Amino acid sequence: MIDKPTPPAAPEPDRTPRENSILAEPATVEACRRDYDAGADVRALLAKQR
Repeated sequence: MIDKPTPPAAPEPDRTPRENSILAEPATVEACRRDYDAGADVRALLAKQR
């Protein structure tokens, strides 16, 4: 039997901790309202699929 060469191992992914953009912004009423308004199209699409 012929030994097949094995490919080199893939490099490790970068697991450097990064700042979380969600946690960086305070949870204010205004920020929650923006998020809610931004998801209106998604909620409408989901309502159609029921």
